[in-house]
Amino acid sequence: MAENLMDVRQASEYLQMNKMTIYKLAREGKIPAFKVASEWRFRKDLIDEWLMSQLREKPGFAKVKLEEKKETGKTVLVVDDDETIRDYFERVLKDYRVVRASTGEEALEIMRKNKPDLVLLDIRMPGIDGIETLRRIKEIDSSITVIMLSAYGNLQTNLEAARLGAHTSLAKPFDLQEMRAIITDALRGTVAGEVSPPSSEATPAKSGRKRRKV
Repeated sequence: MAENLMDVRQASEYLQMNKMTIYKLAREGKIPAFKVASEWRFRKDLIDEWLMSQLREKPGFAKVKLEEKKETGKTVLVVDDDETIRDYFERVLKDYRVVRASTGEEALEIMRKNKPDLVLLDIRMPGIDGIETLRRIKEIDSSITVIMLSAYGNLQTNLEAARLGAHTSLAKPFDLQEMRAIITDALRGTVAGEVSPPSSEATPAKSGRKRRKV
C-alpha cells in the first residue's frame, strides 16, 4: 500500500504539474487527496482513475467503442508507463494498428525489430525518459515521426524535444478531435512540427492548450 501512496513532490512528478497546482487542486477538492497530519497524500490508483475520468469528459470520448481495427497499413507505437493512457490510445486509434510499450527500453526494442509509422512518446517515464528515448529513436531512424505526450511539461523540455526532432507535443488530458487531427496529419506528413508551451495553472479539465511552431 505504501508504494501506492505519493506525497506532493511525487504527485507533481507523476502528473508533471508544478507543486503549487497540486496544492491548489487538493485544497479545492478537484483531485483525490487526503491529509496525513498536515501533509497531503495521494493514492496512485485513485489518481489514475481521476485522470481517466477527465479524459472521458472530453467531447466524443463516450462515442469511442472497441471496434475491429481497419487495416490502413499504418502502425502507431504508444509508449507510456501508464496503462490507462495506453488503453485510451488503443481505443481511439481504431483505424490503425497500435503497438504498446510501457518503457523507453521496450520501445527501442520494438523499433529495432519493426519500425512503426508514428511514435506517441510520454516524456516522464521510469528508466530512460522520453527525451533520451526520442534521441535513441532518431539514431535508429531519423525519419520516424514522434509526437511527445506531456502532462503540463515545461517549455525547456518541449524545446529540447523539438531540437531532437519531435514533430509536436500534446498535453494530457488530450482533446480528442485535436489529437486525432494531429496524428492523421503527422502520418500524412502535412504539418510542420510544433511544440506546446506549458501552463503552470492549467487544470486537467481546462488545459489551456496552445501550440507554437518550432
